[in-house]
Amino acid sequence: MKFDKRSIAFKLLSLIIAIVLGQAALLSFFLIFGGVIDQAERNAYSSFTEKVRNRRDYLQKEMSYKWINMDPYLDQISDLYHSGKEPEQFFKDISTSLVAALRTTQATGIFLIMDSEKEEKSAVYVRDYDPVLNDYNNRDLYLVYGPSEFAHKLQIPLDQTWKYKLNLSEISSDFYEMPLSKTELSSESKLLGYWSLPFQLSPQDIRIITYTMPLFDSNQKVIGVIGIEISEQYLNKYMPATDLQTKDSYGYMLGYGSQESNEIKAIVLTKAVQHRIIKENEAFGYKLVNSDNSISLLQTNNMKGKIYIAVESLGLYANHTPFEQNRWYLIGLMHENQLLSYVNKIKSILFISLTLSAIAGIVFGYLISRSFTRPIIEVAEKVKNSDKRKEIHLEETGLLELDELSKAVELSSNMLIETSGKMSRIMDMVGFPLGVFEYSEDKDTVFVTDQVARLLELDELKTNKLLNHKSSFVNKMNELLSHPEEEEDDIYCIDEIPEKWLKIRYIQNDRITLGVIMDASEEMKEKKKILNDRDTDPLTGIYNRKAMQQHMEEALAKRDTLGISALLMFDLDNLKGINDTYGHKWGDIYINHAVKHLVEIDIESQVLGRRSGDEFALLIYDQASRDVIREAVEEFFQKLEKDKLTFPDGVIKAANISAGLVWVGQEEYSFEEYLQKADELLYHSKKNVKGYYSECN
Repeated sequence: MKFDKRSIAFKLLSLIIAIVLGQAALLSFFLIFGGVIDQAERNAYSSFTEKVRNRRDYLQKEMSYKWINMDPYLDQISDLYHSGKEPEQFFKDISTSLVAALRTTQATGIFLIMDSEKEEKSAVYVRDYDPVLNDYNNRDLYLVYGPSEFAHKLQIPLDQTWKYKLNLSEISSDFYEMPLSKTELSSESKLLGYWSLPFQLSPQDIRIITYTMPLFDSNQKVIGVIGIEISEQYLNKYMPATDLQTKDSYGYMLGYGSQESNEIKAIVLTKAVQHRIIKENEAFGYKLVNSDNSISLLQTNNMKGKIYIAVESLGLYANHTPFEQNRWYLIGLMHENQLLSYVNKIKSILFISLTLSAIAGIVFGYLISRSFTRPIIEVAEKVKNSDKRKEIHLEETGLLELDELSKAVELSSNMLIETSGKMSRIMDMVGFPLGVFEYSEDKDTVFVTDQVARLLELDELKTNKLLNHKSSFVNKMNELLSHPEEEEDDIYCIDEIPEKWLKIRYIQNDRITLGVIMDASEEMKEKKKILNDRDTDPLTGIYNRKAMQQHMEEALAKRDTLGISALLMFDLDNLKGINDTYGHKWGDIYINHAVKHLVEIDIESQVLGRRSGDEFALLIYDQASRDVIREAVEEFFQKLEKDKLTFPDGVIKAANISAGLVWVGQEEYSFEEYLQKADELLYHSKKNVKGYYSECN
């Protein structure tokens, strides 16, 4: 059952669907504007933020209280320093205190760098790659910088990157210079502590962050800097991705910014997926979407879908300390599919509810409208599918108004068929092969006279299909119109074997198209016979001189100047001797034998014609190279030589023919000029290489 916007079925179906969808939309309205979805989003944001804050508190506690807890050992180390003591002896004296401080802080490294004006600094740097597993014999420690005697005293190995002194020109020196630059503000070391951004001590070394403080002696003079190291790998263990999501979590990262700017740089990325989202040490864009929970939408995102971040500041510096403007952030990342999974589930339920309601409305409305409109549809279908050339009879439906309409349709249709039949009979009586068709834009049927089916060679089944489907009829006519006969008006070839032509004309008036079809086969056959007799040589069946010249001039005019072309003149050798010896009948056989091989030259884009009695011209054009043309001509002479004639006196020999070949260039020569050049080469061949061809550029 098809629905039209003006039909009863469509209007009834639309009403039912509107009622069902209205109810579903009302329910969705209460869910959306009642705050259910908004509350679900707020709950998701709150849970996300709470996880990040808990992790922030834990990490902040480790960084601010545990890893930098060197206070008990600073005084011991300061007391062991004397201004006249060599650095190597000083390092030996503090070895026990330094290792004890490393064990207490559980950092991955501890170091002391002496203050000097030289780039190479005296330093001692001890590293513990796994602070959790302590070996009380110090076998888990490595010396990165410092005198080898220090390592010998502690019985610890040298690290693979070990150096005697630390050259600050080779690395980022902020961790050393920043705390020393603030010593005029205070002589209390822990007030001048500085957290460095991640860096490497050497290209082969691991990435680390450091916390450094200036170290003062008992006279409050600067000895150097003392600090701890936290490797990035060790730091990552304190930011487990499973906090946020048990599977496929985007995890945490560390960010860095300043008090004056909202810009944040990613300085520690803990997962490979984060490197596809954000570039390390570059600022990333974000847009706040929930201020209550500090939730933002990541804007520099190279992944599909939205990624949300929760940004929490790490309080690493006390107020009124030199570096309090430096901001460190713990940042959690979650994809929208995980963060808002519950919200999306609610939305999906709403969408499914609306979809099911729409489907239910369509099905329910269809069934109701079908029960009301079935009789009308059946009558319409019967009228539509009926043979337009036969009388129609409609059965009663039991509906008074519909039955009266059916009778009116019967009367009108039958009168039209009667009128059409009379016209067809009149045309048959006068023997005029004329068919007429008509169709309009607002109807799907086509009216035709009986002659149309015969002219188009259609059986009854195809005729009914075309008449009941205007689009099929139009496609059929367009197919016929796609084969116009050259140089003819309104003539179209519809069959090649046997040949058949139709003359088709259209008249369009407002919304109605009227067409006339006539059989033009006899007319075209006669015309083609006349043209063929005019252009064909009666003996050989190839172009005569006039037709040859016309077609060759047309080919030369439309040829591709980038292609290779050549004009050849042929002249039969010994024709006069054949005529004198065996008669003119054998002379004609001799000519046709040579022409048969000329016709068989296997190459596209050519024109062949007879110039005079024993002279023939061949134009070959638009070839890839001269060798292609030469190979075709060589093959012609070879086949001609092999295909010998047996003459009445028993003599067996091949036909002999000479030729001249001139290459057609881009010069503006006329056809006659090219022909003259080929003729000159032909007579050169007959004089010097009889039975073959000559050529020149």
